[in-house]
Amino acid sequence: MFMEKSEYIDASLRYFRGEVSLAALIDDLEQRIPIDVAAVALPSDVRVMLISNHPAAHADLTLPAEHIAGLKGGNSRNFPSFWFPIVRQMMLMRALQRRFFTIAHDIGWSVAMQEMGHLLIRHEGNGRCQEIISKLRDDDSSIVIFPEGGVRNLETFRTGFFYIACELGIKHLAVCTFSPVLSLEGPNIFRVSNVRDMSQIMDSVVNFVNVQRDTIAGAIATI
Repeated sequence: MFMEKSEYIDASLRYFRGEVSLAALIDDLEQRIPIDVAAVALPSDVRVMLISNHPAAHADLTLPAEHIAGLKGGNSRNFPSFWFPIVRQMMLMRALQRRFFTIAHDIGWSVAMQEMGHLLIRHEGNGRCQEIISKLRDDDSSIVIFPEGGVRNLETFRTGFFYIACELGIKHLAVCTFSPVLSLEGPNIFRVSNVRDMSQIMDSVVNFVNVQRDTIAGAIATI
């Protein structure tokens, strides 16, 4: 039996009002929302960087902003509704089976987003890769990044994820796909299409950068 929109909103509002924990909400939703996560061999003993498309959400998964305007961090950007990305996070939890952060722009309701394991970064401006690196340098959690930057076609695939992986020493890259649109009735599908050990690639890149850095430093020293 699928979960009705009214039931989903009521359950989510109980969490936002502090009446149930996030874990209790997830337990409830997992019984009612269809999720299809393939059994995959993602390493659980080392941190992984997972890159994926950024799925859109059916309107049923949005929460009316007026009901949660002042809760869990509040509506700091004055949106009329909020896609509470709990379904996407539930699928990632099942796939990764370890602590992880999902990189997300800070668009409001920051307490709820952080409780779900989102690492919130600035919505605009330069230096966001360095911001992620500085926040996670002393953490061994896995990382989920949507390199196309948002809910749209993959016409722009940013390469900052590779720079972040090199700087943090993450040598396992998992390429994954979500259903283009997540919904209460599904199908909500998550697949890992490729897991790559990037050790050799990363080591060669790091060595190249270090050589160039030493070359520049040596040249400066002679001036």
